[in-house]
Amino acid sequence: MKKLLFILLFLPITVLSQKVKTDTTVICLPYKVAKQMALDLNRLDSLSGVHTLTIKELNETQKKVGVQKEIITTMEQKEKNYDLQISKEKEKFVIVDDQNKELRNEVKKLKTKNTFIEIIGGALITTLTVLSILK
Repeated sequence: MKKLLFILLFLPITVLSQKVKTDTTVICLPYKVAKQMALDLNRLDSLSGVHTLTIKELNETQKKVGVQKEIITTMEQKEKNYDLQISKEKEKFVIVDDQNKELRNEVKKLKTKNTFIEIIGGALITTLTVLSILK
């Protein structure tokens, strides 16, 4: 009888008792904690994606700034070249103006010389004509 009593007492304990889980991949957590963890993980994933895109955008912006700096440098060099061309053209016009003034002065001198020669030539011809007629 003791055996039967012993079996009746310990049988329900072994049948109804909880078994120890040896699987460590399953963890029992309260619903609120599991929900908060899922939200945090989701937020981490989205922030990681945004961070990656931000880094790419920053790199592209730096490349763009580099290209723009090169363009600005090129434009500044072109501006210097244009200023140099303008100054050389001004020098050229000054030289041409000076040459024109000198040529005008020479033309005036030649005109007065030609006029003087014409007057002397005309006087000689008239003198010689008068002398040849009188003789």
